[in-house]
Amino acid sequence: MVLAHVAAHSGAEARGVARAVGSPERVVARNLSRLTEDGLLALVDDDAHPAPRSYRLTS
Repeated sequence: MVLAHVAAHSGAEARGVARAVGSPERVVARNLSRLTEDGLLALVDDDAHPAPRSYRLTS
């Protein structure tokens, strides 16, 4: 569900994903980290808005 949400909402942040999927933010953050490590997601590099972290699908 986390991956599907980020796929539909590029630039999603952990808090928004957690609200959308109905899971605790720490659980979603752990999933986002794992999906990033697996190469499915990437952190959005936005110098204008350095925090919080946001994610997108990798190309």
